[in-house]
Amino acid sequence: MPNSYSMRNYLVVLFLGYLSLGIAIPAMSLIIVSKGFSLALLGTAVLCFSTSVMVFEVPSGIFCDARGRRLGFQMGLLFNLVGSLLLFTQSLALILLGFACNGVGRAFTSGSLDALFIENHLKAGRPLEEVMLAMEVISAVALALGSIVGGFLLTLGKSGPHLADTLLFCRILLLFLCMVLVSVLIPKDQFQRKEEHPSFLNKAKLLFQSLQGNRFVQVYMLFSLLQGFQLASLESYWQPYLKLLLSSDGKLWVLGLVGGSVFAISIVGSLLGKVLMQKVRPSAIFLTVITFSLLLELVLAITRTPILFVAVYLAIYLALGCVSVVGGYLLNLSLEAQVRSSVLSLSSFALQGGGLFSSLLAIVVLTHVSIPMFWLVVSLLGLTLLVVLKRRFLQAAPGACLQ
Repeated sequence: MPNSYSMRNYLVVLFLGYLSLGIAIPAMSLIIVSKGFSLALLGTAVLCFSTSVMVFEVPSGIFCDARGRRLGFQMGLLFNLVGSLLLFTQSLALILLGFACNGVGRAFTSGSLDALFIENHLKAGRPLEEVMLAMEVISAVALALGSIVGGFLLTLGKSGPHLADTLLFCRILLLFLCMVLVSVLIPKDQFQRKEEHPSFLNKAKLLFQSLQGNRFVQVYMLFSLLQGFQLASLESYWQPYLKLLLSSDGKLWVLGLVGGSVFAISIVGSLLGKVLMQKVRPSAIFLTVITFSLLLELVLAITRTPILFVAVYLAIYLALGCVSVVGGYLLNLSLEAQVRSSVLSLSSFALQGGGLFSSLLAIVVLTHVSIPMFWLVVSLLGLTLLVVLKRRFLQAAPGACLQ
């Protein structure tokens, strides 16, 4: 059991966790379709996943603060492991249960080990921006590599209902390895009173009190909602629109190239965010760059050539990579240690909520207009919210520029 802080240990474990998630990205829809189920049932499976994430997101964060962030992360890995095993079956009910278990696992793993990492990093006297950048980079690299590996593993699978079996087997191995390394490399949480853990109810009350007294966190949750709203509008519809712009199906390899490039450009955005925070107030950077990303979505709506579309699309993710690391820095700077996991889970919940709202809006809007018009609506709504929240955000935001 490790006794001293090691940044490398946390990064190794986080890398494996994100790698196991990235491997699954190319296969989640194919798991349903390859087994002969309809696209409507695919939507049902995605709904099971998303609902499970949203239902358990905040309770899982409170559990991590009350019972231990390492324990919460381990529980998330276990749920992901069980959920992945269920996806081997041909039973629709068990497959849907598998998607739901993966959603619960996602809720428990999001923010749990991150909070423990940040806490011990700060206790070791290391700067907050260092750990925020490290987590952004390691997650982007792992997700990108995982997606590439996942696509390769799909080519090794047998066509038909067992198409994703090889991929799922590798995901399970990674999850199991990650579970082992967490126990070996990551120390348990240190509570003030070692003879007992704080109760779940007390932690829930503490979270509520913290939210009441922290204006910045209140405003930031609305920005998380906005980010989820924008991300869902882009991630769900960029592929069909770019496919329309390509002259033939023989150029569909461009979709894979763009998908992989998104993670790489996000790393550049994260590095840019750290550099900018050394010269400009983080709150000003955050507002400026998120405004820029929404303006770029307006431009995306009027692109008519593949080259211009890809350039603007990647520029948006460059901006969002910068927003992520700067926003994460501001949020963690404003948090008390005892509610860190809970608030990070609440932020993730808001992100998921924004995505859900985006999906509902798309159902209404896309029955009447095209994808570019939908992006136009999303951008204008986002810019309107920014105008409303700008003053409150700047007044409540902590921190000057880094030295």
